Amino acid sequence: MLEALWSVEFVSNAQINGAGVVVLETGRAFGGDSQYYYVGDYKMHHDKAQVSLKVKHYSGPAYSIFGTLKEFNVKLEGTPARDTFDMTGHLAENPTMKLIIRLTRRAELP
Repeated sequence: MLEALWSVEFVSNAQINGAGVVVLETGRAFGGDSQYYYVGDYKMHHDKAQVSLKVKHYSGPAYSIFGTLKEFNVKLEGTPARDTFDMTGHLAENPTMKLIIRLTRRAELP
């Protein structure tokens, strides 16, 4: 159910938002936005998807949903649905920095 190209909209508890894309395929997750790329993995645990991403800056001024970080790790969890679902998570290095992500299925993988 998760394997697809998804658009992602995200907001942190600092009220900074952004958007990008992510591909979920065979336990791997990769994607990006206009300033950062994401690489990681996902797994299902009972009915929840658990995603771990390393996020790295590659272009322009470094300004993420967590401020001026150039590299960080994110842990996410949510209950998948076919077309749209939400995940909640936090910065692995500082769990008080939280985020919410909405994923929307955009294309099936070839």
